[in-house]
Amino acid sequence: MKYNLDKKNNHEGAIALLLVIMITALTVVSAVIVSMTNISDLMSSYHFSEAQQADVDLDACLEDAMLRLASTTAASGTYYLNSVGSNCYYEISSIISSGLKTVTSTASSTSGLGYWQDTVVVQVNVSSTPISIYAYKNSTISFDSLLYCGDATCAGTETCSNCSADCGSCAVCGNGIVEGAEVCDDDNTNDETQTCGNLIVEGAAGGPYCNWNCSAAIVLTETCDDGGESCGDGTKQSGTFCNDTCTAVDKVVSEVCDYTGVACGAMEATFESGVQGCTLKNPKCTIGCGSCTNYCL
Repeated sequence: MKYNLDKKNNHEGAIALLLVIMITALTVVSAVIVSMTNISDLMSSYHFSEAQQADVDLDACLEDAMLRLASTTAASGTYYLNSVGSNCYYEISSIISSGLKTVTSTASSTSGLGYWQDTVVVQVNVSSTPISIYAYKNSTISFDSLLYCGDATCAGTETCSNCSADCGSCAVCGNGIVEGAEVCDDDNTNDETQTCGNLIVEGAAGGPYCNWNCSAAIVLTETCDDGGESCGDGTKQSGTFCNDTCTAVDKVVSEVCDYTGVACGAMEATFESGVQGCTLKNPKCTIGCGSCTNYCL
């Protein structure tokens, strides 16, 4: 009987010890949760206070920027206000687009809990009197939805003409550089053409050639141009000449005579004036420059 009683007491002691361990564990967990909640509240309070201070500093920088632009709209560069009770700086763009200048202001602070920074981007209408704020966004990321010249994105109504900072310089046809939408640029604004028989080999430089506004390439096919040899040009010639399309030296000519002037005979088969290559005995040249004759055919 005594043995059973001792065994029962041992079981009750083990249960009591287990309950103590469980209660202790719950107490520790509760303390951790409370501690984490306190840290979260502290961080929230910190972020709120730092945000308020950032707003104050940002306003100070923007006010200084507005005063500077009111003094001269040509103002540009980076300015710091750290020495006058505010921890911020701002940058005024050098570009005026549609009467607007961009001011980017940044405020920051550091404490034992971390680092805080906020940025605003403002467009200032410097063409109005007095100058005024045209657009205001709390961060450069949110400001991307509002296009402005100087945001490194060529979009909307921006072109190379009104915003070279984002869209680059406008293409200049005739400067020898293929730019923008140009198809070609041959260093001039001429429409190159070719005329076979003018003693000029158009295309001899090899090209490529371009039209007057650099929107289309011009293909020149001449490889030779000797002025054009033909029967009736008044010059007796023999040999191999540039063909009638000036694309190859493959026209074989072998004239007995040549002529200019007035034909004789009803069929105009023979010329009797301006004849070259015929003798006094046979002074007339046939229309094909192939033979001389003393009478009209």
